[in-house]
Amino acid sequence: MKELCRPDDLDLPMEPDEFTYTVEEERKFLEEALVSVNWAYFVAESDGRIVGMCNAGGGKRRATRHAVTLGVTVHRDYRDRGVGTALVRALIDWARAGGVVKRIELQAYARNARAIHVYEKLGFVHEGRRRNAARDRRTGELIDDLVMALLLE
Repeated sequence: MKELCRPDDLDLPMEPDEFTYTVEEERKFLEEALVSVNWAYFVAESDGRIVGMCNAGGGKRRATRHAVTLGVTVHRDYRDRGVGTALVRALIDWARAGGVVKRIELQAYARNARAIHVYEKLGFVHEGRRRNAARDRRTGELIDDLVMALLLE
C-alpha cells in the first residue's frame, strides 16, 4: 500500500505515512473482510508485485449494508493499461454475484479525468460535487471531488 500511494502521485487522498497497519493488523482486517458479505479486496499483480488494488466496504446495519464505498489505486507505472478497469470490473462482478450489494459509490477528485473516464465507462453516474472536499497533498490547494455511484438493481 505504501508503494501505491507514493508522495509524487497526484490524486490519492492518503500519504504513505498514514497507512500505519502492522502486518498482523492488516492480516486481521483482511480476515474479517473475507467473511463479510459487503467487503471485498482485489489486487493486480505483475511479476509477483502488487501494482493495483481495489476495495469496497459497507456498514453492518441492515438499512445501509447494501451500499459500499469503492476505492481504487494503480501504481503509476501501470496506469493506462486497463488495470484499474479490470479491478473495478472484478469488484462489480463480485457485488452482482453476492446479491447483497446493490449500490457501489465513490468519490473521485474532479480533476482526475483518467479515473472519471473509467467509472463512466463502467456505468457509474455523477450524483454530486463536494466543493473543497480535499487538500492537494503537494500544493495544499483545496480541490473538489465528485460523488458517483453504480446501482446494481
